[in-house]
Amino acid sequence: MNVARINMCHGTREWHKRVIERVRRLNEEKGYAVAIMMDTEGSEIHMGDLGGAPSVKDGEVWTLSVRAYDGNRPERTITVNYDGFAEDVQVGDELLVDGGMVRFEVIEKIGPDVKCMCTDPGLLLPRANLTFWRDGSLRGYFYFQDWLDIDFGIAESVDFIAVSFVKSADVINHLKSYIAARSSDIAVIAKIESIDSLKNLEEIIEASDGAMVARGDLGAQIPLEQVPAAQQRIVEVCRQLNKPVIVASQLLESMIEYPTPTRAEVADVSEAVRQRSDALMLSGESAMGQFPDKALTVLRSVSVRIEKWWRDGKHHEAMELPAVGSSFSDRISEEICTSAAKMGKSPFHHEIAMLFH
Repeated sequence: MNVARINMCHGTREWHKRVIERVRRLNEEKGYAVAIMMDTEGSEIHMGDLGGAPSVKDGEVWTLSVRAYDGNRPERTITVNYDGFAEDVQVGDELLVDGGMVRFEVIEKIGPDVKCMCTDPGLLLPRANLTFWRDGSLRGYFYFQDWLDIDFGIAESVDFIAVSFVKSADVINHLKSYIAARSSDIAVIAKIESIDSLKNLEEIIEASDGAMVARGDLGAQIPLEQVPAAQQRIVEVCRQLNKPVIVASQLLESMIEYPTPTRAEVADVSEAVRQRSDALMLSGESAMGQFPDKALTVLRSVSVRIEKWWRDGKHHEAMELPAVGSSFSDRISEEICTSAAKMGKSPFHHEIAMLFH
């Protein structure tokens, strides 16, 4: 991998600090150049630890609460990490769990408890994010904790800060001014994951140092069949403005549980490379998956293979199979040498394709 992403939605700053220290120690000892990206929590609300992954059925009523339970929680009760949750939501709001994998409708508010009816069943994963909609738009806010996390990132000299749920260029400009005022040059990446982001896409990307196609949350806000076109548009705008672009979310989702990907996932990775995105990012596959090393190997091998096929101008021909006996490491060495030579001749030699972890 080329970049290690730390997600401030999970873990503590002390834990993340240890990860940063380990990455940098390996860089020094092994001669690697793995960068650090810090992903802010943004407007996300998160559910608490559920002690498993309970199944929610259509029409079931669950309680979302900000209460701190000392003992066992009541049945069908979920804790949330935002104290103002009960005040902010309204009856009739739609709640999306984990980017829309499960959906609820708010039917009643009783003090710190919010009663919700399931309208789209599924599994509730621990610490899944929770967003709520009203009148067709995402409701969002910024935590004070975000600024504490940003101060942490500046203190640790991370290389990138990824900003969640960016709605306009003002958010990016404000953050970049804040960073510059602290004598730091951390690059700011805008996560494109809302309708507002798409509406103001050009100005957001122009203000940013790069963009991330966060397909999970984006797919919860626009019709699923529009996600591929939105991804292509974001990649094209980034290339027109000479800004790096990352494609993220569910690239190899099945490898969270299985050692090999589906053929559809391989095709998805291939399409992202063919669109000329600069980076591909793993999320759950490496954060909580059972086969993180295999997932990264698959992502790398597919990307390198498709990139070579496309770069050599053979995309109108059938792809030839690798020679018998050729090793993966041999092909990687060849790729590095070829890429270095072509980058030296290219006017855009600073655009380097990266795999994100």
